[in-house]
Amino acid sequence: VYIGLGSNLGDSERILQNVWKHLGTHGSIELVELSPPFLSAPVGMTSSHWFTNAAGCFQTTLAPYPLLDLLLSVEYSFGRKRDSAKRGYQDRKIHLDILYFASQIIDEPRLSLPHPRLADRLFVLAPMADIAPDLVDPVLRLSITEMKKRLEEKIKSGESGAQEITRGNWADIA
Repeated sequence: VYIGLGSNLGDSERILQNVWKHLGTHGSIELVELSPPFLSAPVGMTSSHWFTNAAGCFQTTLAPYPLLDLLLSVEYSFGRKRDSAKRGYQDRKIHLDILYFASQIIDEPRLSLPHPRLADRLFVLAPMADIAPDLVDPVLRLSITEMKKRLEEKIKSGESGAQEITRGNWADIA
């Protein structure tokens, strides 16, 4: 399983690392790899708070829907408050997305796999390229590296809006 982790409120780097460690304490999850953090400007929303994003890979015995429920529970326990009265994307302490669940393809109201907008988001593709550059998307039939290159070309040509992103390093957090 590959997940995206993001935060733009609070000590985002610490939050992402703590969430990652917390996931590893769940008996049905075995952590494999966490990408470096990436600092990115908000995409699809207006905010003065930039995001810290990462991608993680883990093995799990959970099926997709129980995993989704677990991730939503983890978001809540780390302070994610969803305001259903507000439309669109919102600032948040933590956000977890299932990007890939093996090569499963699901298109249902509650869960879409692979994540339906990942090919248009540099803040997802850049961290994924660090941990799984050769992973092939089961729908697009392109590798992560190829998808990232295509998006960068679209951004450069103006076909897609600008997406500011910088690769970082995890600080030593105990």
